[in-house]
Amino acid sequence: MPIDLSVHPDRRLALFRMNGVIDVPDAIGAFRSYVDHPLFDPTFVMLTDTVAVTEVDANFRGVVGGVHRSLSLIRKFPQEAHSVIFAPQDVTFGMACVLQQVVEPLSHLRFDILRDEADALAKAGQAEHSFDALQAALLRAPLSD
Repeated sequence: MPIDLSVHPDRRLALFRMNGVIDVPDAIGAFRSYVDHPLFDPTFVMLTDTVAVTEVDANFRGVVGGVHRSLSLIRKFPQEAHSVIFAPQDVTFGMACVLQQVVEPLSHLRFDILRDEADALAKAGQAEHSFDALQAALLRAPLSD
């Protein structure tokens, strides 16, 4: 799967790392994996790293349809929930903005979409300044997922 998920209760974090070609079913599958995860907590920050995405196979219509098909998952967040997306490339940034525009009016999910890695990590409440440093710190921590 082109999206790796790890859940870290000690950091109150769900980390999604995307790579390669991403499409709407991949995104829905990763979101479902988090909601179905035994450590799922709707108050955890969802942090998504899109730096390794090479292509996004989606359009506005596909995103709208995917969101509507995922409403049962989105409703698992009964109060305001925070999603931070690190999207340095124009395509991933644009698609994240489309997602934000479609999801926020229908849900309690709120998005921060950032092009700067350190800013994204800080917005997600992480002390590290790079995803490599975050990954190294998570590898040193006890297994969470």
